Amino acid sequence: MISRELEELLAAARALLADDFELGMMNDVPAGYSGRPLPSDVPAAYADFLSRADGGIFGSVVLFEAKVVVDSQFYADPREGTPVQLNRDEWFCIGKISEDPVFLRRLTGEIWGFPDTGVIWWQGEVFEKFADDLNEFLLDKVFGSGYRNIVGDDPDDSWLTALRQLGRIS
Repeated sequence: MISRELEELLAAARALLADDFELGMMNDVPAGYSGRPLPSDVPAAYADFLSRADGGIFGSVVLFEAKVVVDSQFYADPREGTPVQLNRDEWFCIGKISEDPVFLRRLTGEIWGFPDTGVIWWQGEVFEKFADDLNEFLLDKVFGSGYRNIVGDDPDDSWLTALRQLGRIS
């Protein structure tokens, strides 16, 4: 579940983006979802995140909001002839890094994805664990130095600027 540290980071990022027009144009940390109850197939860890931030755009990392997450599960559908076979019973797509989907493994809560290897994700043979759980993924890959590991160190990346201003990276 979402830790107090992460909850505070979401609030700090939301405030920063509200105060900095340029950063806010490229990134978004919306308030938590409070609409209709989510379908029962949305994993509890992701529903907990959505209650604190209804998705988000964190530079190259996009986490799906409540109104689109259920319709985005086609990423987990099996595809004939692909090296990595997925299915909706085992995997729940929570968002994307660049154009590559990111999945929560329903049984364990681990976060998995396709690292950028220069091929289209569904043609890739590399599918790896990014974090033991959603909280760890968000603290490292969204709000930590792990963001650089997945997207590089582009000086024009506005989320890297936000992370510096939040004191998360130097």
